[in-house]
Amino acid sequence: MKTLQEIRKEHIGKVLEETRWNLKKASVILEIPEDALVKEISKAGIVRRKTHPKK
Repeated sequence: MKTLQEIRKEHIGKVLEETRWNLKKASVILEIPEDALVKEISKAGIVRRKTHPKK
């Protein structure tokens, strides 16, 4: 069973991917202030994956 922290990390990560790491959009979707989102990203250890350009 996943912990609440693991679920939270996954959810934030998915939202960040969906918004292409647009923190303003992600914070609106997650309904938290942008500065709180930055803290959550850091606390959870979420890192941006390199993406390949679309062809």
